[in-house]
Amino acid sequence: MLENFTFTGRELLLAVVLATVVYLLEVWLFSRRGKGKTTTLAEARITELEAEINALKLRLQALEDQPPAGSSLDARAATYADAQRMAREGAPAMELAGSLGISRGEAELIVALQRAESGSS
Repeated sequence: MLENFTFTGRELLLAVVLATVVYLLEVWLFSRRGKGKTTTLAEARITELEAEINALKLRLQALEDQPPAGSSLDARAATYADAQRMAREGAPAMELAGSLGISRGEAELIVALQRAESGSS
């Protein structure tokens, strides 16, 4: 059955050109389809990164709004400085806790450290 088919050079060339055109069309169509997915994934990633940057900006602003630790603007440092001063003056732990709003354990620790410090001097 195949012996009855004869192809001329021109027909063979036309078949190769046609096959190449079909192949190039498929490649072009698949590449356009893939770009849409890539763009969507890239856009999603960009949105995610923008949200993360905004969250980091908020955290940075919150840190900038806090006074530096140990500065005169740091309320905790001022409270502990007052507690040390009161302990040096002989105030009991319950008085420190009540007047400065610190826990009893913190007050007892400050009083004990102050006694140890004054005892070693």
